[in-house]
Amino acid sequence: MRSSIRFTKQAFWFAFLLLSAAPGLRGEEPTYMRIPDVVYVGTPYDLVSEMLRLAQVRKDDLVVDLGCGDARMLVLAAQKYGSRGIGYEIDPDMVRLSRDNVEKNGVGQLVEIIQADIFTVDIRDADVIPAYLLPEMNLKLLPQLDALKPGSRLVFHNYDIEGILPDKTIEFISNEDNSSHTIYVYTTPLKRVK
Repeated sequence: MRSSIRFTKQAFWFAFLLLSAAPGLRGEEPTYMRIPDVVYVGTPYDLVSEMLRLAQVRKDDLVVDLGCGDARMLVLAAQKYGSRGIGYEIDPDMVRLSRDNVEKNGVGQLVEIIQADIFTVDIRDADVIPAYLLPEMNLKLLPQLDALKPGSRLVFHNYDIEGILPDKTIEFISNEDNSSHTIYVYTTPLKRVK
């Protein structure tokens, strides 16, 4: 009988320690077990600047970056235009890197980085969405993009949204990587290809 009581106490303490270490129960962000959909590749800074210019970012805009990587889009938008920004990123290492970048550039009062799966977040309040995602990811985001308020601006790097007509398609040669990049500009409500 004595050994079963010891086992019960040991099981209790093991469960207690396991649960007390679990994120979310202590108010911390969860660690996502899903592998990110893409490997982070930073957009050249001169291209970031052009994307924000084409999106006509203004001070009162909310810029939402889905898969924000190191937060360079949001940092530049805050520095150049004074706009607020929210970056969503699933990879905990990139979340740390982006938060460090926000802090290092002194825009923490304007930019927030949230660890989350981009396909589960509410982006309805976004005025501008810059994106550098794969075509299948752009399609998967379509229900969220369709929920944006009229007049929201989307600027997509290299990959369009299949079945949606862009307002503009621009070829841009970056001085940083000496490569040609395509920028697709959309305005909501999105226009379907007929």
